[in-house]
Amino acid sequence: MRTILTSLKVSFVIIGTIIGAGFASGQEIYTFFNVYGLKGLIGIFISCSLIGLVIYKTLEISMKLKSDEYGDFVKLIIPQKFKSNRILIFTINNIINIFLLISFFIMASGFASYFFQEFQAPKIYGGIIIAVLSLITFFKNINGIIKINTYLIPILILLVILLGAKQINCGKLHFYNIQRNNMSWILSSILYASYNSIVLVPILVSLKNMIKNKNQIKEIFTIVTIIMIILSAIIYLLIQVFIKDLIEIEIPIVYIAGLLGNVYKCLYGFVILVAIFTSAISAGYSFLINCTKTKKNYIYLAIIICTISVLISKLSFSGLINLLYPIFGYLGIIQIIFILALKKTS
Repeated sequence: MRTILTSLKVSFVIIGTIIGAGFASGQEIYTFFNVYGLKGLIGIFISCSLIGLVIYKTLEISMKLKSDEYGDFVKLIIPQKFKSNRILIFTINNIINIFLLISFFIMASGFASYFFQEFQAPKIYGGIIIAVLSLITFFKNINGIIKINTYLIPILILLVILLGAKQINCGKLHFYNIQRNNMSWILSSILYASYNSIVLVPILVSLKNMIKNKNQIKEIFTIVTIIMIILSAIIYLLIQVFIKDLIEIEIPIVYIAGLLGNVYKCLYGFVILVAIFTSAISAGYSFLINCTKTKKNYIYLAIIICTISVLISKLSFSGLINLLYPIFGYLGIIQIIFILALKKTS
C-alpha cells in the first residue's frame, strides 16, 4: 500500500512538471494537436506514450546511478565516442538553463494574459504582480510553494474531467485541419514530448531515491501515461467543440469553463493561476541555483530576471509558446535519442 502511495506521489510530481500554464490553459494542446484536426488526437496518444517511455527509461537508468545529479546522468547517456567532448556536455547542460529561464518568462506572460483576458487589465499589471511575488518567494523558502503541486494536480485533474463531462458534445465536434501538411502532425507529436523531456528528465533523476524497484517504475509509467492521455484528450475535445469561438483567445480552457458559469470560471482560473505561479517559481529557482555560486549573485540575478519578466509579460502568451517550444523540441530530441539508445548501464 505504501509503495502505491509513493508511486502516486511521484506521479503527481511528474505530471505537475509537465502541466504548466501552456497545458492547463489549453494553448499547448491547441498548438501541437488541435491544428491538425483528427490526426491531432492520434498525435496525443503517440506523444504521451513517448513521454511515458522516456519516464520509464530515465528512472530505470537513474536507479543505477550513484548520485542524483543531472550532470552525471548526462555523462552516462552520452555515447562513448562523445564522452570526451566537453563542449557537447556543456551545451546540453546550458540548454536546460536557457529553457528554464524561458519557461519562467512564458509563465509570467501566461499570468499577465489571464488578467488581460478576464479583467481587461493591461498586461504589465499582471506582469508586475507575478514579478513581485516571484522575487519575494525567491528570497524565502520555496519548498512549500513547489509542494503545492502535490495537492494542486489532483484538483486540476478532477476539474478537467468534470469540465469534459459537462461540455463535450460529440455532435458539435469540428475537426478542421488548420495545418495542411500531411506528415507534420507526427513531428509535432514528437516535438511536444521532446521539449517536455528537457525539464522532466532532471526532475526524474532527482526522484531516484523515492524509487525502490522496477515494479514501482512500471506503476509510475502506467499512471502518468494514462492520466496524461486522458487529460490531453479531454482538453483536445473541449477545444474542438468550441474551436470556432477560440480565435485569438489566449487561455481557451478558462473561456470554456466560463460558459458553465462564474463558479467554474473562477475555480478553474484560480487553479491555473496557482499552477502558473508554482511553475514559474520552480523554473526560475532552478535557473538561479544552476547559474549562481554566491548569495550575492543569486540576489542580483533574481532581480534582473524578474525585471525582464515584466517587459516580456507584455508579449503574446500563445506567440511565445508557438515560437519557442518547438525550437526546444528539436533540441530535446537529441536527449531522447541518447536515453532510448542506451542499452546497458554499469
